[in-house]
Amino acid sequence: MTTADGAVIGTTQIHGNAPRNKAFNIVLLGDGFTAAQQGAFDAAATAFVNALLGTNPFGDLRPVINVFRVNVRSTDSGADDPAAAGGTGATARTYFDASFGGGGIRRLLLANTTTVLTTAAAQVPEFTLALLVVNSTVYGGAGGSIGTYSLAGGATEIAIHEAGHTAFGLADEYPYWAGGNEADRQHHPATEPGEPNVTINTNRNTLKWRWAVAASTPIPTQTNPNPAVEDYSPSPVPAGTVGTFEGAHYYHAGAYRPEWNCKMRNLGVEFCAICKAVIWNRFRPLMTQEVRASALMSVVARYPEHLDVFAVGPDGRCVSNWWDAGSGWAGWFSLMGGVAAPGGAGSPITAISRYDRHLDLFTVGTDNRVYSAWWDASSGWSSWFVLGSIRCRPGSVVTALSRYTDQIDLFTTDESGRTMTLWWNGGGGWARDWVHLGGGIAANGAPVTAVARRPHHLDIFTVGTDNRVYSAWWDQRSGWSGWFAIKGITCRPDSTVTVVARHPDQLDLFTTDSAGRIMSTWWNVTGGWANGWFQVSGGVASPGSDVTAIARYTGHLDLFVIGTDNRVYSTWWHEGGNWAGWFNVSGGVGRPGGQVAAISRHAEQIDVFVTGSDGLAYSTWWNGAGGWAGWFQLGIT
Repeated sequence: MTTADGAVIGTTQIHGNAPRNKAFNIVLLGDGFTAAQQGAFDAAATAFVNALLGTNPFGDLRPVINVFRVNVRSTDSGADDPAAAGGTGATARTYFDASFGGGGIRRLLLANTTTVLTTAAAQVPEFTLALLVVNSTVYGGAGGSIGTYSLAGGATEIAIHEAGHTAFGLADEYPYWAGGNEADRQHHPATEPGEPNVTINTNRNTLKWRWAVAASTPIPTQTNPNPAVEDYSPSPVPAGTVGTFEGAHYYHAGAYRPEWNCKMRNLGVEFCAICKAVIWNRFRPLMTQEVRASALMSVVARYPEHLDVFAVGPDGRCVSNWWDAGSGWAGWFSLMGGVAAPGGAGSPITAISRYDRHLDLFTVGTDNRVYSAWWDASSGWSSWFVLGSIRCRPGSVVTALSRYTDQIDLFTTDESGRTMTLWWNGGGGWARDWVHLGGGIAANGAPVTAVARRPHHLDIFTVGTDNRVYSAWWDQRSGWSGWFAIKGITCRPDSTVTVVARHPDQLDLFTTDSAGRIMSTWWNVTGGWANGWFQVSGGVASPGSDVTAIARYTGHLDLFVIGTDNRVYSTWWHEGGNWAGWFNVSGGVGRPGGQVAAISRHAEQIDVFVTGSDGLAYSTWWNGAGGWAGWFQLGIT
């Protein structure tokens, strides 16, 4: 009953071709299979792969899953089955020493964990999950540092359930320990479980999975009327409803699961929404990310050696990735279940950093209300919360800026196109509700953009219902001005007016006119607004593509856009000279109407982000020493 009772025969990759250092590598090892029974182990491994990829969400995660089969022969067939735990009393000499009856519970199937992990590491050093397949028809399995499962009926369901424990840290959601109706399992202790899919908390505002609970769903959703026994009464709400259902984590009452049913409660059913989200977040860093081409990615440099990127997937899911000079790209992850509104170009996420250990995010949700969330280095991510009573046009943009550390100003358009603002400051929190700015109404699809030339001054811009460019300003001494037209241009109705303040006494504006031409004008304190607009170096944008502008220092500007051939273009201006000609950035190709995000972490560095022609997020960079790099898919380093 040691490694002397068998030998490792060899390893075969039976699924996947992802690079091992960027994949979820599953290693299946056999125990209790004699030399003559290796075909049975091969068949069991194939059955597991088929079942896994047929289970939601693993089918969608297929591109980053590798599966390896480690064939190991044992002297005897089967596993130990102690009589003391209700077994047959059989013993078997096997390489990994598998045995039923752990803790006196026959179905609890244990093995020599150290030997399993050591063997898995020797065969596949990059392994993520080790699963031991035990050659017995007695029902059993276990999770922990390794997963185990037997070849009883429903073997692959047992395997996937146990992987839920081992790979994803999920709890059992069933309400018993050994056999059912145990007297010592009536009420869960008053300690919050660490697993993400069970809780003792019934406070809607602090619930672990509050982001997934509809406002109309009662909390608790279902309770056990008699904690002396388990409650198997039907669900009071439709299947798939997320709430709090009493009876979980091995207790009849006092512990709650997210849905009425889940694979962590019963075999043969799907994982619940919360377990799926946990699984997705475990995989997401390994994957490239599809993003809405028409929704601008938001990029923040909290300090020069760090970037935070925020994007919206095709399904509206809010996701993020980050880069640090010391560790590279971390990989994509989902932001607290947030889903941005479709409609129009689709609502993007707007991100700002008021200081280097804090982020604030804003978007329009699927109910067309404005949502926010924040991250702080000391506490991590908050949940999403609603800001005010406003209902926006579907796909609206929320513009955010921080004039100083304790101030946030927001701008958007409501469902009738009115230009609206809301603010927060450290002394008073969020203002009571949104305010209409001077009677302004924006064209359908046109956002409100804003800049703070100095801490107590704001300039805002939009395209009006007559497709002309309008501006207003606020100063702490005098309040808001009225809207006024910046004459000389007629824009596309959904055009964005991009504004840059290279220094406190200068504004540079960029937009697209009705023919898609890339146009600019400027204002400075000595001369006021320039006399009209001019086309920047003959540039023409793809319909729906906005101009992105950055100022790396006071005498320099860089522009980026998707051209009419869907390639990524840039130009630049340096004080004392003319605008350069447009050039294709490192051969980059985007999507029609796509957006280009750009940021300068320091004066000699530009980082650029775009949705490629394949719908995936890409990035490249420029620095003064080496020029432009090639494009790469944005995922994990």
